[in-house]
Amino acid sequence: MTMNNSKLTKILLIAFGFAISGELSIAEDRERILVDNCSIAPLNSAKIASDRPGVLELISVEEGDEVDAKQQIARLRDDVATAAVEISRKQTENDIEIRLAQKTSEVAAAELEQAVQANSDPNLQVVTRYEIRRLKLSAEQTQLQIEQAEHDFAVKKLELIESEERLKEHQILTPISGMVVRRFKTSGEAVQQGTEIAEVVNFQILKVEGFINVADSWEICQGDPVVVRLESPNLSSKIRDMTFNGNIRFIDGAVTPVTEKIRIWAEVRNEGNKLKPGLRATLEIMPSTKQTDELSE
Repeated sequence: MTMNNSKLTKILLIAFGFAISGELSIAEDRERILVDNCSIAPLNSAKIASDRPGVLELISVEEGDEVDAKQQIARLRDDVATAAVEISRKQTENDIEIRLAQKTSEVAAAELEQAVQANSDPNLQVVTRYEIRRLKLSAEQTQLQIEQAEHDFAVKKLELIESEERLKEHQILTPISGMVVRRFKTSGEAVQQGTEIAEVVNFQILKVEGFINVADSWEICQGDPVVVRLESPNLSSKIRDMTFNGNIRFIDGAVTPVTEKIRIWAEVRNEGNKLKPGLRATLEIMPSTKQTDELSE
């Protein structure tokens, strides 16, 4: 009898375990939100343009080249700008005006001191009061000349910085890392300010965008993990079975009037460059427990 009870207990425990497992599986399925027909696009791309008019002296990239952020991809002719920098640099190396003003001030101060000492005896007025005032004014004037020379020298230093910045405008840099997907110009072509030189796209981090039902918008929040799968029927099953991880980065605060859906997008790291912008994908969102707890409260 005891053995029968033991067997019955084991059977009940196994059945209870399956029941709990089934409930957890159902609860997990309910938590996940599937978003079909999502678009894939680069998160960062840039059409790089010239900051100033000029003639392209060099384009150092070809389509397909990988570039780093702040890397030079082209340069305008900069002979005049380079000469301007050299002139400004020479001017900052010349402090003759300051030294001349200092020497002049020393002489004027000495002349004033001599005149004052000459009149130190009240019974002897060697130098007239008018001459004393004139010498004092001359000494003060030379002090101001020193200040003016120092001011002019400081301005020359700023002009050097300005000319160096203008020289940098002849360098065309890419603001982002990525691949050069298009090159619009060649060396020797004239360009205007705003003329596009090349386009760079970063395929390492992509944006997967879709629309969710309004009711689901209260279940998710920024930072929730997602899993992305490609859904094109023209792809092999091996490609369609690949998964890519990411996180929700944007949830629109407004509802699309016609469809009554909300636009969202996730930032996804493109491991191995398997995800291709332009394809369609399925976005599986796993809402955080924090958001669920807040709703239950």
